[in-house]
Amino acid sequence: MPRKQPGALRAAQQRTAGWLFEPGRIHRLSLSTSAAIRRVEHENDGCTVFPGATAAALRRCHSFFGLPGRTLYPGLADCPCRGCSLDDVTLARDVLDDVLALLPPRPQAELGRLVARIDRELLRRTLPDPRAPGHPWRREAWWRMRLYDGVIDPPQCGP
Repeated sequence: MPRKQPGALRAAQQRTAGWLFEPGRIHRLSLSTSAAIRRVEHENDGCTVFPGATAAALRRCHSFFGLPGRTLYPGLADCPCRGCSLDDVTLARDVLDDVLALLPPRPQAELGRLVARIDRELLRRTLPDPRAPGHPWRREAWWRMRLYDGVIDPPQCGP
C-alpha cells in the first residue's frame, strides 16, 4: 500500500476559516461579493462592522422602503446595542458605508451599485432637515441630515 506524500498530510491538517462555512450569499449580491463581505466583517469585528452587519443593514434599508407612504421619516433605535441599533436606517446606511471602505475593488463596486440605489430611494423618500447641524467629521453623511420621526435634534454620530 503506497503511503501519502508529506504535502498531502499537511494539506489535510490545514483548516478552512470559519466564515467560509456560513451559509449562502447576501440577498442581491453575488457569492464572491458575499464571501468578501463576510471576510471583511470577521476581520474587522468592531462597533459598526461585525459578522452579519451588512446583510442586516441591507434588510433594514429594504424594509424601511417597504413602509407605506410617499414620505418616510427615519426613527431612532430603541436599543443601543450593535444589532438593534440597525433599526435606525441612517445607522444601517453608516454600516454600509464603513463596509464599502474596507472591501476590495470588485466587491466594492458591486455593493456600491446596490448602495447607490438605496441612496437614490432614501433621497427621494425622506426630507432634508433644515435644522440639522453639519457633522465636521463626516460631511459626506447626508443621510444623517434628514427629518427624523418626532426627533428635534438628529442623533450625533461618534467620531
